Amino acid sequence: MPESGSLEIGGDRIASVRTLAAGRQAGRDGALCAMEAVAHLAGEPLSDRPACASPVIAAFVRTWSDGLPQAARDGRILPLLPRLVGTRGSEPVERRRAGMVADWLVRVHLPAWFHLAKLNVEADVLAGLPEIRDLGDLAGLCDDLRRARKRAAIANLTLRQTGPYVRAAAWDAAQRAAWTAIRDDLEAASGPILAAAWDTAYAAAYAAARASGKAPLEPTRRALEDTARTLLERLIAAGEAGSEGARPADPRP
Repeated sequence: MPESGSLEIGGDRIASVRTLAAGRQAGRDGALCAMEAVAHLAGEPLSDRPACASPVIAAFVRTWSDGLPQAARDGRILPLLPRLVGTRGSEPVERRRAGMVADWLVRVHLPAWFHLAKLNVEADVLAGLPEIRDLGDLAGLCDDLRRARKRAAIANLTLRQTGPYVRAAAWDAAQRAAWTAIRDDLEAASGPILAAAWDTAYAAAYAAARASGKAPLEPTRRALEDTARTLLERLIAAGEAGSEGARPADPRP
């Protein structure tokens, strides 16, 4: 396998990508974004939506890769790209992957911000919720997530005054990637399921706002970046025969 930070692609085309661009490049000056590199590796026409790749994974990678700093993009995303070739799965597999993304948002991403905000009891309740295996499972968590949003909002009433930095901490590249990966399915689902997803997002933002000024936000954001990498590996493995993927890693610093 190529060393971390470089990816040999194209086989007999003798091409190499040693760094990834942010955003679609269409091969300008030899630059490729993450999913264009996957298309190139698979021998497909250059596109950031290669036919060989899982739609859920592709949506996640496009958004996450584009939102990362250059070093993190090359260190976290680039080495995994060969494994994305051939990940497009059956409808049940893609539904399972969407459920895994929702599970990360609810049981990993959200509790991490609650712990930072010292809402520890609520954080443990969220982390201990039943595993989300399908987006439909969110319907059964509506009350839990509504309570979490309300609790975080009551604990912190200054979200609008904290400015974009705090909101960006909770809605960072990994969270945006997860949301993007399942957004279409959420919008096609019933109203309560979409509302539960929004409750999850806003509860995280309220919790980050509460923590702001009392604790540094960056360690939690970095820890969640690590769990996002683990999530991506699990999404890939979910399409492999007999693999269900491991449970999410504990995100708490």
